Amino acid sequence: MKTISSVTLSRMSRGLGVLALVLAIGAPAGAAAPYYEGKTIEVIIPFPVAGGTDVWIRTIAPYLEKNIPGNPKFTFRNIGGGRGIPGMMEFALKAKADGYMAVVSSATNYFPVLLGDKAAKYDFRQWKPALVNPVGGVIYASPATGVKRVEDLAKAKNLIYGGISAIGLDMIPLISFELLELDAKGVLGFKGRGEARIAFERGETNIDYQTTPAYNATVVPLIKEGKAIPLMSFGQLDDNGNIVRDPAVPDLPTVPEVYEKLKGKKPSGRFWETYKVFMPSAFAVQKILWFKGGTPAEALRAFYEAADRLARDKEFQAKTEKVLGGYPLLRGDRLEKTIQQAFQIDPETQRFVRDWASKKYRVKFD
Repeated sequence: MKTISSVTLSRMSRGLGVLALVLAIGAPAGAAAPYYEGKTIEVIIPFPVAGGTDVWIRTIAPYLEKNIPGNPKFTFRNIGGGRGIPGMMEFALKAKADGYMAVVSSATNYFPVLLGDKAAKYDFRQWKPALVNPVGGVIYASPATGVKRVEDLAKAKNLIYGGISAIGLDMIPLISFELLELDAKGVLGFKGRGEARIAFERGETNIDYQTTPAYNATVVPLIKEGKAIPLMSFGQLDDNGNIVRDPAVPDLPTVPEVYEKLKGKKPSGRFWETYKVFMPSAFAVQKILWFKGGTPAEALRAFYEAADRLARDKEFQAKTEKVLGGYPLLRGDRLEKTIQQAFQIDPETQRFVRDWASKKYRVKFD
């Protein structure tokens, strides 16, 4: 699996060592017992056991236990179903601001809020992100389409994409196709991205996307065999919230870069506004471990400092590379502003997306 360059990792985690040193120097002699000493942290997982989010938190938890002062124990409670909403509501209604109950979220939990789903009565603005793990996505096409490079997309006909749902992660490639004005059709109802990729390999679809871990594991071999053409990534966010090239696939242009290649100008319009709102929550800040707002600073700091230590832990990086997708585990406080911006949507864009999904893919909203 391809990993992010050491230069990028260094940039993403700069200052961590300095901060750790400052805190170490500032620690008073004879300090009180660690906040989490002898404690247990319950993590609500709003998905079934063995899903991606479940595997993510269960994989990193043993390392957190070792790196959080006091060595707390983690327990897990899966509350699957209902698009993740019941699990999120369990945390929203029952967690206290004491750092002993957390919830782990993924893009599936963000879209209902952005789309104004009345059942999603949780408010991320009231919570504190402790840990963040980004992931990326790559669009590729079949050579049978006649596409050899992204510039060929403008003339490509009858592109067929296989997806799961128009209001899940598939929204990002579908919105990208609309933005780029491609002659592309979405066929939805697949059970997962793996099934969609198999349909691509069978020739039942001819344009597809996979997350970067899956792309490196299952699509790169197809590219080497001449069975797939890599086209573009969805990008990541820089420190100022701008969409930049994904460091996991730095040779591929981003969707807005491809727009400029095809149109000769910067992207604009409703589909561009939609892309800017939904892409960050779908990929750039995809997995987040949350606590309630008002949680003691000492509790949150324990997680931030654990992330600092794990950023330097080569064993952690090697053994979690597949689960983390080659991206670093990031401190939530450094991304809090970006995260809050990712959950902002103006009423016009929200109405536009709902109308688009309803008319084109017959999605029913409450």
